[in-house]
Amino acid sequence: MTGQVDGKPKIFRDSAVENLSEFFERFRRLNVRSNAELEELVAQCDQVVQGVEPQSLRDNQGLRRAIAHELSKVQTSLDGLLVSRPRRNILRRPR
Repeated sequence: MTGQVDGKPKIFRDSAVENLSEFFERFRRLNVRSNAELEELVAQCDQVVQGVEPQSLRDNQGLRRAIAHELSKVQTSLDGLLVSRPRRNILRRPR
């Protein structure tokens, strides 16, 4: 939100929080059930942003830091769940 990369201030839109909430709701509706750890991480993220107003994030730097810290912990956990899948090699028979 500081614009450290290009020097321009970042714009935090209300839709950022709304999009997260919509994603969490959609995730629950889809009932993925493929990974209990993933479901727990999504629930943790939902709890972190639940009830947080976008204007509060703009105005309260401490709240913004706390939310960022909690979400970065979830990101670290997500990174541990990612695995590199080998690319499939399609073998063609000679004609």
